Order: sequence, then structure tokens, then C-alpha cells
Amino acid sequence: MMLRRALASGLSAAVATAGVAALAVTAGPTGGLLSAPGDLALAAATGCASEPEPPTYTPTATPSSSPTGTATASASPTPAKATGTSSPTSTPTADPEPTTDPEPVTSVEMVQANIKSGTALKKFKADLRKVFRTCPDFVTFNEVPMRQPQYLAPAGYEMFRTPGQYTGANPVVWRTDRWTPEARGTTMISNKQGYGKGQHVMWGVRYANWVTLRSVDGKQTVSVVAVHIAPKSPRTTKLLGPSIQRLGALVGQLSGSGPVLVGGDFNRHYKSSEYPRALLDAARLNAVYDLSGKYEPTGDHRGATIDYVMVRPAEAFTVLKQRTRELNSDHDAVVVELSLPEETVGEPVVSFSAGTTVNDPASVSQRGRSTVIRSIKSVIKAVPAGEELRVRTSSLDVRRVAAKLLAAARRGVTVNVVTGTTESTTPERWLTKQLSEIPGSYVRHRPGAFEAGTTSSVLLASRAGITPWVSLALDRGLSRTMVSQRTVLRLETKKKAYKKQVRAFKADAAPPSAEPEEPTEEPGGEPGEGEGGDVPGPEETAAP
Repeated sequence: MMLRRALASGLSAAVATAGVAALAVTAGPTGGLLSAPGDLALAAATGCASEPEPPTYTPTATPSSSPTGTATASASPTPAKATGTSSPTSTPTADPEPTTDPEPVTSVEMVQANIKSGTALKKFKADLRKVFRTCPDFVTFNEVPMRQPQYLAPAGYEMFRTPGQYTGANPVVWRTDRWTPEARGTTMISNKQGYGKGQHVMWGVRYANWVTLRSVDGKQTVSVVAVHIAPKSPRTTKLLGPSIQRLGALVGQLSGSGPVLVGGDFNRHYKSSEYPRALLDAARLNAVYDLSGKYEPTGDHRGATIDYVMVRPAEAFTVLKQRTRELNSDHDAVVVELSLPEETVGEPVVSFSAGTTVNDPASVSQRGRSTVIRSIKSVIKAVPAGEELRVRTSSLDVRRVAAKLLAAARRGVTVNVVTGTTESTTPERWLTKQLSEIPGSYVRHRPGAFEAGTTSSVLLASRAGITPWVSLALDRGLSRTMVSQRTVLRLETKKKAYKKQVRAFKADAAPPSAEPEEPTEEPGGEPGEGEGGDVPGPEETAAP
């Protein structure tokens, strides 16, 4: 609440960030969280919605379409009134933070902004002031791979992207006083290498960044995706279909946590024959223009509408306001206010998308710390009966993962596990006993298959949901370090890579002349990953 008041009352960025814990995670070559307080007082300088807006499209509110009965944007904080008085014998101090419950989120404002690469810094900053004018909940950017995070995420905001010329072009930004990150990652959308005539960047190489966020009152979980589809050119003309399919797979995976919002430049006019409506329908993605029934040009593109905010599922949202903002960039910002259910629910996960998922060991949210473990469990849970699941890990020391592997075996999945421990962990001993009663499934110990002093894990699923050949890899064992240390989980869905990994697994798993017998005691002791609730539930341990 202090942060919202600071933003709304026009305090400087330095004051607005006072008392707010800054999260700093060193960005590695494959991904990381880039978040920093802004040195540019963007939203604070304008007082949040202090500048008049141009006429906007505002649907007539009905009792069933607007939770609050008004079209007031919840993302525009109300300036705080000065009520403090000072004691004559003491130094004036700030009012104590109120202890009331967090305000519920009934609507969200999202801005999609493609700020043209190479825009002069002065014009770039001016565009940012317009983007953050009304303190939106979420911002998705395009074409900003080299822009510094202190500009893209001013006071009161954090951002995520995987650093790099291509992976870092489309970051996601969110308000920290209303949303807490739970998961984040980067997904390849297209990877056509090479340069066209006169091009200085590879138009065919595109990545989407995404973040899953929970409202501060804990009742809503949404995912936000930033994407930029390759433009049409002789080199990229066949990329549209596969790009939308990969985006759809990502959205389908994220929908397991709750509703999904996508912002991006799709480089196809909304009403043109090239607009990929059939593929978007298959992914259950709807542009907000579908919901509102209105669209307008989104920049200097001969009147074309090529910038979008999309949602899944459409029935979870109602468009309260929709407008564009003129920028110095050749694109206008798309600004949308959407109603949000009082409580959100996820869909069953039926597809998985290649990419990376990153945890945040410094997160105040337990779910933010355990992102990687939850991703692994979701893949295991999605493997159907009759399929094969192979796990090669230097150590299996998380009982919740062991319990999911047993549950998979009991529903008809062939589960094979190879570990590199010289002395079995408690979950390994327990899982060895349980799987010994299921034909075809096993746990085998092969310390010699792992390089001394290194940790790694690979999970291979012949099918997860509707996605075949799923490979997960991380540079850690399946241990508590996946929570306590920064961990990058990589997911692939390529048949060739999967088959190669399976051959390597079979070579490691080949039994010696005499397989050593394993102890069979039940697991016990402290929780398996340093977080509560690690004991397998009845549905995971009881026979079907």
C-alpha cells in the first residue's frame, strides 16, 4: 500500500522504492530475473492517470459483465491524502503501515507496447511515460533487447526476460504491490537462422518470455506472455503456422495455473486473410477485439491493426476499456482494462512447450521458490497409462517427486529410474521397494554413470498429455537445491534429441551380472525439499 501511495502522490522514484525489498538474481547465459528500481520517475512523475486520456471505447456495464458496476481502472491508485501530524518533542515519522487485508483485484489493466528498436533515448523515455501513465498491472514490450531494466521496470515494477539479443527482446513487466511472481521462463517461437538482404538481425529467430503471477490476496493466478511474431518476408513466410502452434502449446501449458494474457506484435492485420484465426481458435486464444467487437489501427502501418492483447479462456474476461496511445515508436500502445474473476481456476494441462523455466530462491512466495519442482511434477502427472517415463538423476531426494513417480507407475506408466548415489537416499529406498512390486518398473543405482563432483537430472517421457518426446534437463539432482538455489529447467520436444537420450539411459541402466539388493524401509525424517507439505498424500501412495 505504501508503494501505491508513493506512485500516486508523485513522489520521486527514490522515495517510492524506500523500504521495498529489491530482488537481485544474477542473470546467467541461459536465463535470469532482471529487476531493478527505476532511476527514471516515470509513473511517479505523472501522478498515475493525472494526464487526460483521449476518448476510449467503454462498453456499457451490466451486472453480469462488471464486478464493480463501474468502469474505473483498478490499476490506477488513488492519491493519498496528507493526514499525518508530528509530535512537538520528536522527529516526524511516516504513518505506520495499515494492517488491513490486501485489496481484492477485480480488474486488471494491461499495456502492449512495441517500442521501435533504435528509437532515440529521449523519445524512448517519452514513450515509457505514456506506457506507465495509468500504472498498469502488466506491460508486455517488443523490440527492447538492449534497453536497460531500470527504464523498462520503473519504481513499483519488476520485469523478467532471459538476457540476449533475441531472448531478451520481449520482457514482461508487472506491478509489485498487486502481484507476486510464482514462475517464469522463456520459450522459442521460431528459429529460422540467417539474414535477409539488408537485415542486421535474424527476423526468423523469436522468443517469448512469460511470468505466472498470483494476486497479493492469493485468490487469483494469471500468466502473462510477451511475444513478437516474425514479419512476412521471403525468408520467414512459412514461420507463421509453427509460431502460433508453439505459442498455443505454451499457453496451454500455462493455463494449468489459471487464465493467460498474451501481448505482442503479430505482424498480421486483424481483418486480413493472413490473420491465423483457425490456429488461434485451436489454441483457445482470443484477441480482445473479438470480445469487444471493436478494433482500430495500432501504428504507422497503413491503418493496419497488428498489435494485440489476447486472452484464454475468453469466458474469464470482460473488456471494460480498450484504447490505443500514440507513441514516438511506429507502433501505438494497446491499453486494455479487463474484469477478472474473484477467484481463478486452472485448466487440465494437456500440452507442453519447449523452453526454459526458472525458479526464484529469494522469493517471498513458496510457490516461487518451488517452480522447478512443480514443473517436473506436472509433466510426471500428465504421462498417460501405457507410456514410458525414464529418470536419470545424480540424486533423488525429494519425496514429492518420488511419490509422483509411484503414482504414475500405479496408473500403468512404465517408470525406470537410474540414480548416481553411492548410498541410497530415503526417497530412493522407499521408491525402490514400491516399484519392485510393479512389473517393468525399477530403481537402479549407477554411480559410475555420473561424473564425480557433478549433479544433473534428465526426465524422459514418451508422451506427456498430447505432447510426444518430452525431455526435461537441469544441472542439479532432484534434491532440495532445486528450491534453495537458482535452477534453470530446460524442456525439449524433439524426437531426435529424445531418442538419443533414451539410448544413453538404456546404456546406463543395463544391469550388471548381479543387481545389488536395496534396503526397503519407509521414508522418514525431515521434509524432502525444505518446504512444508512434502509427505505423499493418500492418492499418491495407496494402491489404485
